[in-house]
Amino acid sequence: MDFKELMENMRKENGEVPRPLELLGQLDEGQVMRFVAERQGAMNGTAIPVKYKALIALSVGVALDSPACILNNAKQAKKAGATTEEILEAFAIARFARSAPALASALPTFEWLLQTA
Repeated sequence: MDFKELMENMRKENGEVPRPLELLGQLDEGQVMRFVAERQGAMNGTAIPVKYKALIALSVGVALDSPACILNNAKQAKKAGATTEEILEAFAIARFARSAPALASALPTFEWLLQTA
């Protein structure tokens, strides 16, 4: 499949081409082709259902603060049968996971505060 066919397939399957991929494709089609191949490789396994893969990817998008990834993976999750409640729960879990390191990072400060109290 060539780049043009890939873009058309994305439009058919998703209703659109994610803007970052569209712009990157204008700069370097090969990078988009490799990115899509890597995604397909990750998503083609059979041990984890597609819906859960999309929810995991959505959570990573939240943790990495990537609005495009969050939206695109929410759409993929919905397409794979996820409910709005499941998508929101995945978001809440990711939000918690993202904030937990801040608590751990503050450990030396908490210890210092207790020692100097």
